[in-house]
Amino acid sequence: MRLAFVTLLIFLPIRFAFTQTTRYCPTNAVFLALEDQVRGYSTRANGDTVPCQILQGPNTTLSTARAIAISPHDFLHVLQFLTNGTENLFPPNSHGDAVPSRTITAFTNDLIALAIDSDITDFILSNRQRPNAIVVVRNDGTTPIGTFYDPDLGSAWGLAMDQHNNLLVAGYDANGAATIDTYATSRSRTAPVRIRRLQGDATGLLPGDPASFSGNTIAIAIDPESQELYVYNTDTDFSTIQVSVFPSHANGNVAPTRVIRGSATQIGIPGFLGANKISVSADGRLFDAEPNNRILVFAPGADGNVPPAQIIQDSTIGSAQIDQGGVAVRSCRCQ
Repeated sequence: MRLAFVTLLIFLPIRFAFTQTTRYCPTNAVFLALEDQVRGYSTRANGDTVPCQILQGPNTTLSTARAIAISPHDFLHVLQFLTNGTENLFPPNSHGDAVPSRTITAFTNDLIALAIDSDITDFILSNRQRPNAIVVVRNDGTTPIGTFYDPDLGSAWGLAMDQHNNLLVAGYDANGAATIDTYATSRSRTAPVRIRRLQGDATGLLPGDPASFSGNTIAIAIDPESQELYVYNTDTDFSTIQVSVFPSHANGNVAPTRVIRGSATQIGIPGFLGANKISVSADGRLFDAEPNNRILVFAPGADGNVPPAQIIQDSTIGSAQIDQGGVAVRSCRCQ
């Protein structure tokens, strides 16, 4: 369904503080990276919700936090878009004005996406260089061990890691065709070969502008259990907004199995550069970040023009207008 109109809202970064009543979230939690802070909420929350975990303060050194990912050890990995290209790592229960357990220097700015393999190797996507650089940092390292590029993409915007430790890179080719490439980082972290490419008319993915520095109109996430690929994708004027779901290891010109699209979904336009839009929990729920610390949650198997099964709305921000932050889910099938 094509939307008849789109209202563009511009939100300025708002600095706000909140005294939390709890220190950290349960195992199953969803986190937002919000410039100078990280906020966490239970994945079972619905409606007005008080954060269960907040990282904020000068010791965190957070100032332009946008992309966030959760390691297999449940550490919070937080990219800073600027600040000389740094990534901060925090233990799972970090709260308040906590000092990072490790800070990575990427030696490049404009950090827009992050993926982590099972060995806690960080793959960091920078929008500073064209073609976009993917910086590789080993577990316990603070500087890169190497950098590689996707030479067949005009621009790259999203990263994800599959269960075999192969890296997926989402972006647009030189003609603007939406493309997801998979690289065999399981075999070589710094000089991997491409093993799959998802691209073509059958995919239904919307074209983009590979020349645009701010064209973050595609983002990806992988279901940690089923390995289905979720692709958030808009066209350049935001007239169509959708999340397409593809089978595990989809390759070639193949159609999605499901497409979540339409006004009932309430899924909106991208946020700040580098604020990753979607994440998927171990039980197959899709989490979509929206402005004003609002998270839309879709039931497993959601398809078509369907409303969210949950809406997590931060109840502590009052009338503050806050741009969309990056989102990451920490989850397991445990009780």
